[in-house]
Amino acid sequence: MSTDVGSLLASRREERITAVVRRLLDGAGAHELRPELEEIDAYSRLLSTRPPKKERRSWIWPAGVAVVCIVAAGILWSLKIPRTNVSMTVDTDSVTATLAKPWRIDDAFHSKVMHFERVSKIQSPNLGLAIDQRSGDAWFELDASKGGQIDLQTLEILDKNGTVEIFTDADEVDLYASKARITGKITVTGKVNVTAGPRAGETTVNGRYEIDIPETVEFAVANPQTVPSQLTVHSPEPWSLGRPQATSLSFAREEIKGVGERVLTSGLKSGTARFNDTAWPVLELREGDFLSVRPAATAVLDAKGAKGAIHMTVNGAVSGLRVGDSTTKTELAPSYLEYLYNKKSLAFFWSAIVFLWGLIWSVRNTIFRQ
Repeated sequence: MSTDVGSLLASRREERITAVVRRLLDGAGAHELRPELEEIDAYSRLLSTRPPKKERRSWIWPAGVAVVCIVAAGILWSLKIPRTNVSMTVDTDSVTATLAKPWRIDDAFHSKVMHFERVSKIQSPNLGLAIDQRSGDAWFELDASKGGQIDLQTLEILDKNGTVEIFTDADEVDLYASKARITGKITVTGKVNVTAGPRAGETTVNGRYEIDIPETVEFAVANPQTVPSQLTVHSPEPWSLGRPQATSLSFAREEIKGVGERVLTSGLKSGTARFNDTAWPVLELREGDFLSVRPAATAVLDAKGAKGAIHMTVNGAVSGLRVGDSTTKTELAPSYLEYLYNKKSLAFFWSAIVFLWGLIWSVRNTIFRQ
């Protein structure tokens, strides 16, 4: 029996039932309603002969839920969290940092010889220094190797986004600073030789002094320069650069191998990195690895130096940590699934329960439902 015929029979039966009820309410006798009751019974018998309506299997929703569960799990497994907490220790002979804020170093270097290049102001009247070269090409050198002492009291890089590069070996430390204004103070005592000039290759000051009371030399870079200013400290005592804040750190340096040939090399000697948001084993950093880090503002950096090496630590959140060789580097960070498992165990538990329930319900309703 077609669906249309069945619907018509059901409609006619309902009409007759309504009519019978109305006549009963109007006072009609039961014997008067016999023909209508027999007609209603006939409709009911015909409708009862219809085959049972087959239940349509609804598989779209269960299948959709299963797909959503699987896709969500895949996304959580493949996507890396934007920030992760690390504890990293590095020994290197080079580091380059982009500063997140102005940086001040107090009492950083102590040595017998210091050399400065590409500065704009040098002031110490008692030592014959009074250079104001706005082009930023001035230089000076303090040599106390005959019985004196030189101390870098302060070095301040005044602008954020300035770039600082530090290279070291057994004999000296070279610090390069660019894209920022710079000021600094040095004190000298004992026997010292002072040389200086307004530009490279030109010497206008050359004097020897024996100083009993410490004299101060002030220097500055008045305008940010793309060509870096340079501080070279010869045979330094153990030194510390405090705790700078940086938006990026790199432990590679560019070296000139021949005419027009520049090669990027790694200064990394050894180190370890622990990812505190996961159960990963400690990552051993090997000599020659290329490493770059993007610390967050809350990360704590510390840099010290001695015996030709820079010892640096990074503790806290980083938004990126890449390690590899000169051609291939891998971004290391836990996935959202690993992070939830290790740091948000309660949320992970209930998420897993919901995921499994949704998957089992979907499979049951799609495959096993009769």
